Amino acid sequence: MNDFIVYKALGDSLTVGIGNYFSKGFVNRYAQRAVETLQLPVRTEVFAKNKLTSDNLLYRIQDEKVQSRLMTANIITITIGGNDLLQANETFLHSFNPSVFDEVTFQFYLNMMSILSEIHYLKSLHPTPYIIRLIGLYNPFPHLSYSDFWVQRFNNILLSFKDEQTQFVDIYSYFIYAGEHLFNFGRLHPNKYGYEVIAEATAASGFEPLKQAIWSHKA
Repeated sequence: MNDFIVYKALGDSLTVGIGNYFSKGFVNRYAQRAVETLQLPVRTEVFAKNKLTSDNLLYRIQDEKVQSRLMTANIITITIGGNDLLQANETFLHSFNPSVFDEVTFQFYLNMMSILSEIHYLKSLHPTPYIIRLIGLYNPFPHLSYSDFWVQRFNNILLSFKDEQTQFVDIYSYFIYAGEHLFNFGRLHPNKYGYEVIAEATAASGFEPLKQAIWSHKA
C-alpha cells in the first residue's frame, strides 16, 4: 500500500462538476472525506466529459493511457447513464415508440458489464486494494410520468453490479425529497448543495477494504 491514495473519477457532467459555478463539485468534496477517513493524502485524476454516455465511457477506457492510469487506482467513482436516458427520451419524443427505452436499458447493462469487467481486469494486473463506487441517477424531470420508472431501472442495473469492491450509491431519494434545493438554475445539474449530498452519500458507502489494507501496512 502506498503512502497516498490514488483516486480516479470517471464519468459525465456530474464528475466534471457542471452546474456548480462557484465552488467544487462532488469529486473534490469526496476526496477530502477520503483524506479525513483514511488519514492519507489523496491524488485525484478526472476522466470526465459533459454529455458522456456509457457507450462513450466504454470506448474511452480502451485507451492505453487511460488503462495505465486506472491500474494504479485505489478509489474509482463512476457517474454514467443519465445521458443515455436523455438521448433515449429525445428519440422517444420524435417517435413515441417506448421500445427505445428497452433498447437503451439493455445496452446500458451490457456497457456497464464491459466497463466493470475491464476495470477488474486492469486491477488484476496491478493488485493493490481498490474500491469502485457507482453513483446512481436522480430524476431531473419528475413531471414526466414515465421518467421515474426508467431512472429506477437504470439504478437497479447499477445496483446489480455490487460486489466486494463495488458499491452502488443511491442519491435518488435525496433529490426527490429536496426538490429544487439541490438543483442549479437549469434544474438538470446539481448546485453546490446537490454535489455536497453526492459526496456525503458516496463517503457513507464506506472505504473497506482500503481501511484494512492501510491498518495492516501501518502495523
